[in-house]
Amino acid sequence: MPAPGKNDLPEQSKAANDAWKLLKKQLKTVITNQELRLEYALGTGREWESSKWERVFVRNPVMRQFAAGLIWGIYEDNRPVQTFRYMEDGTFNTVDEEEYVLPAGGRIALVHPLELSQEVLTEWQKQLFDYEVEQPVEQLQRSFYRVTEEEKEEVELSRFDGVVINALSLAEKLQNMGWYRGEAGDRGIVDTYYHADGDRRVTLHFSGDDILPINMEVVLHGAFFEMIDCEDTSRFSVCKLGDVPPRYFSEIVLQLAKAAASSTETRRDPN
Repeated sequence: MPAPGKNDLPEQSKAANDAWKLLKKQLKTVITNQELRLEYALGTGREWESSKWERVFVRNPVMRQFAAGLIWGIYEDNRPVQTFRYMEDGTFNTVDEEEYVLPAGGRIALVHPLELSQEVLTEWQKQLFDYEVEQPVEQLQRSFYRVTEEEKEEVELSRFDGVVINALSLAEKLQNMGWYRGEAGDRGIVDTYYHADGDRRVTLHFSGDDILPINMEVVLHGAFFEMIDCEDTSRFSVCKLGDVPPRYFSEIVLQLAKAAASSTETRRDPN
């Protein structure tokens, strides 16, 4: 905002300047909140019907800026059948840089990199680089993980078993990513964290600490994925890793990898 001129009234100039500062602060808050919501939508695979998607992301001047920096997909049976990008001129572009028309009634979601072939992923990365587009949330450069053949029949994710980490660091990182501490057991020890998302959740076991995390080392153990029981929706059942939705599996492993990143030691049970 320009500095007040000599002919401007001091009171009005101050009021205008204060209003401008408040507007910038509010806009910054809106942007931060929307980034978090888009991060959640990417992680969970949230879908929008095409006409609603246009209302939310194309007709809204704030969200339009987000939409232009992300890669979207038309989804059928939880898989992208077409990927596209919203252009600043109001059109839609494919990975081959051909103009695209959104199908009426189509289901739109943010594309997760694990759903793309390496060729398509590379082409999208190149297109954004060529257009000097910075993504508002990490999408195309996002690390992703798949269930290995050896893990498919297992119910325990053991990739982080034995990782030694500071209890305070673990608590801060997991809770910032939407995890909760489990209930205290004997002697007030908490030895689980869990992450819930609608009809699914995952529980991480560790060596345990006090009801309130303290500055001590803890050891991570296995993690277990659960889905709501189809016959009894009041209870969850542990499921095989091969049955976990790929996007959900990848995002949980990514979160655990981030939480364990500061570890410099691994202690595996010899038994």
